[in-house]
Amino acid sequence: MKISVAHARGAKGNWYHLDLPEPITAAEALRASPVFQHYPDLDLETHRIGIFGKFCTPDTELKAGDRVEIYLPVQRQPDADEDEEED
Repeated sequence: MKISVAHARGAKGNWYHLDLPEPITAAEALRASPVFQHYPDLDLETHRIGIFGKFCTPDTELKAGDRVEIYLPVQRQPDADEDEEED
């Protein structure tokens, strides 16, 4: 079954195309890809995953053509007003 695994980090990202036996879960596809070799700080226990931008669980079974994604936590940017000191 042809699927892909993607991970973006800032402006840089990687997209891996895989052909894996069925059935396969999102976690199994991530482990079969080189994503953890390229990004050793990623962890299925702490990072959320999804299929085409919709969150899923690691045991979600994939369909042909799915793109599994592993996400970094959202970092909140401080508001400009918070950075300014009061007079």
